Amino acid sequence: MPVVEIVAKKALAMNPELDLEVVDLIVLLWLYSNPYESKRRQLSSMRNVLRMCEAFQTPGKGIEFSEEELTQVVLGSLQRLKSKGLVYVTSAGVHYIKGTLTEKGQQLVDRSISTSNLKRVTEEFGNNP
Repeated sequence: MPVVEIVAKKALAMNPELDLEVVDLIVLLWLYSNPYESKRRQLSSMRNVLRMCEAFQTPGKGIEFSEEELTQVVLGSLQRLKSKGLVYVTSAGVHYIKGTLTEKGQQLVDRSISTSNLKRVTEEFGNNP
Protein backbone atom coordinates (compact mmCIF):
# COMPACT_ATOMS: atom_id res chain seq x y z
CA MET A 1 0.00 0.00 0.00
CA PRO A 2 1.48 3.36 -0.99
CA VAL A 3 2.05 5.99 1.67
CA VAL A 4 -0.47 8.30 0.03
CA GLU A 5 -3.26 5.77 0.59
CA ILE A 6 -2.29 5.30 4.24
CA VAL A 7 -2.18 9.07 4.78
CA ALA A 8 -5.51 9.56 2.96
CA LYS A 9 -7.27 6.89 5.03
CA LYS A 10 -5.85 8.27 8.27
CA ALA A 11 -6.83 11.84 7.37
CA LEU A 12 -10.37 10.80 6.50
CA ALA A 13 -10.72 8.80 9.72
CA MET A 14 -9.55 11.80 11.77
CA ASN A 15 -11.56 14.35 9.75
CA PRO A 16 -14.91 12.79 8.76
CA GLU A 17 -16.27 16.27 8.06
CA LEU A 18 -14.11 16.41 4.92
CA ASP A 19 -16.86 14.53 3.08
CA LEU A 20 -14.41 13.03 0.58
CA GLU A 21 -13.73 9.51 -0.59
CA VAL A 22 -10.27 7.93 -0.33
CA VAL A 23 -9.68 8.29 -4.06
CA ASP A 24 -10.61 12.00 -3.87
CA LEU A 25 -8.05 12.64 -1.16
CA ILE A 26 -5.41 10.63 -3.05
CA VAL A 27 -6.00 12.77 -6.15
CA LEU A 28 -5.95 15.92 -4.01
CA LEU A 29 -2.66 14.87 -2.41
CA TRP A 30 -1.22 14.03 -5.82
CA LEU A 31 -2.06 17.53 -7.05
CA TYR A 32 -0.68 19.03 -3.84
CA SER A 33 2.68 17.30 -4.17
CA ASN A 34 2.85 17.39 -7.98
CA PRO A 35 2.04 20.85 -9.27
CA TYR A 36 1.45 20.92 -13.02
CA GLU A 37 4.72 22.79 -13.53
CA SER A 38 6.53 19.49 -12.87
CA LYS A 39 5.73 18.60 -16.52
CA ARG A 40 4.53 15.12 -15.52
CA ARG A 41 1.60 13.58 -17.29
CA GLN A 42 -1.11 13.95 -14.69
CA LEU A 43 -3.52 11.31 -15.91
CA SER A 44 -0.88 8.60 -16.33
CA SER A 45 0.68 9.41 -12.98
CA MET A 46 -2.65 9.40 -11.14
CA ARG A 47 -3.63 6.07 -12.72
CA ASN A 48 -0.26 4.60 -11.69
CA VAL A 49 -0.82 5.65 -8.09
CA LEU A 50 -4.33 4.19 -8.05
CA ARG A 51 -3.02 0.91 -9.47
CA MET A 52 -0.87 0.51 -6.36
CA CYS A 53 -3.68 1.32 -3.93
CA GLU A 54 -5.18 -1.51 -1.94
CA ALA A 55 -8.64 -0.03 -2.43
CA PHE A 56 -8.44 -0.89 -6.15
CA GLN A 57 -7.00 -4.39 -5.82
CA THR A 58 -8.62 -7.76 -5.40
CA PRO A 59 -6.75 -9.97 -2.91
CA GLY A 60 -4.71 -12.55 -4.78
CA LYS A 61 -5.51 -11.06 -8.18
CA GLY A 62 -4.16 -7.53 -8.06
CA ILE A 63 -5.88 -4.75 -9.94
CA GLU A 64 -8.79 -5.68 -12.13
CA PHE A 65 -9.55 -2.22 -13.53
CA SER A 66 -8.89 -1.38 -17.18
CA GLU A 67 -7.10 1.81 -18.22
CA GLU A 68 -10.45 3.29 -19.25
CA GLU A 69 -12.04 2.44 -15.88
CA LEU A 70 -9.13 4.03 -13.99
CA THR A 71 -9.38 7.08 -16.23
CA GLN A 72 -13.06 7.39 -15.37
CA VAL A 73 -12.27 7.06 -11.64
CA VAL A 74 -9.73 9.91 -11.89
CA LEU A 75 -12.07 12.10 -13.96
CA GLY A 76 -14.96 11.44 -11.57
CA SER A 77 -12.80 12.33 -8.60
CA LEU A 78 -11.61 15.54 -10.25
CA GLN A 79 -15.22 16.46 -10.99
CA ARG A 80 -16.22 15.91 -7.33
CA LEU A 81 -13.23 17.95 -6.14
CA LYS A 82 -14.05 20.70 -8.64
CA SER A 83 -17.68 20.82 -7.48
CA LYS A 84 -16.42 21.35 -3.90
CA GLY A 85 -14.16 24.20 -5.06
CA LEU A 86 -10.95 22.31 -4.21
CA VAL A 87 -9.41 22.09 -7.70
CA TYR A 88 -9.41 23.88 -11.02
CA VAL A 89 -9.67 21.59 -14.01
CA THR A 90 -8.71 23.45 -17.16
CA SER A 91 -8.63 20.37 -19.35
CA ALA A 92 -10.05 16.91 -18.78
CA GLY A 93 -10.15 14.14 -21.31
CA VAL A 94 -9.20 10.57 -21.97
CA HIS A 95 -5.59 11.45 -22.83
CA TYR A 96 -4.85 14.75 -21.11
CA ILE A 97 -5.71 16.36 -17.81
CA LYS A 98 -4.56 19.68 -16.46
CA GLY A 99 -5.67 20.32 -12.91
CA THR A 100 -4.41 22.47 -10.05
CA LEU A 101 -5.42 23.05 -6.46
CA THR A 102 -7.46 26.06 -5.54
CA GLU A 103 -6.55 28.06 -2.46
CA LYS A 104 -9.36 26.23 -0.65
CA GLY A 105 -7.87 22.88 -1.69
CA GLN A 106 -4.42 23.94 -0.53
CA GLN A 107 -5.80 25.04 2.83
CA LEU A 108 -7.76 21.80 3.25
CA VAL A 109 -4.62 19.72 2.76
CA ASP A 110 -2.54 21.95 5.05
CA ARG A 111 -5.17 21.85 7.78
CA SER A 112 -6.07 18.14 7.54
CA ILE A 113 -2.70 16.45 7.11
CA SER A 114 0.33 16.78 9.35
CA THR A 115 3.56 18.20 8.00
CA SER A 116 5.39 14.91 8.57
CA ASN A 117 2.77 12.99 6.59
CA LEU A 118 2.84 15.56 3.79
CA LYS A 119 6.61 15.18 3.66
CA ARG A 120 6.23 11.39 3.31
CA VAL A 121 3.69 11.79 0.51
CA THR A 122 5.91 14.29 -1.30
CA GLU A 123 8.92 11.99 -0.97
CA GLU A 124 6.89 9.12 -2.39
CA PHE A 125 5.86 11.16 -5.44
CA GLY A 126 9.28 12.51 -6.29
CA ASN A 127 11.19 15.75 -6.60
CA ASN A 128 8.62 18.34 -5.71
CA PRO A 129 8.64 21.27 -3.28
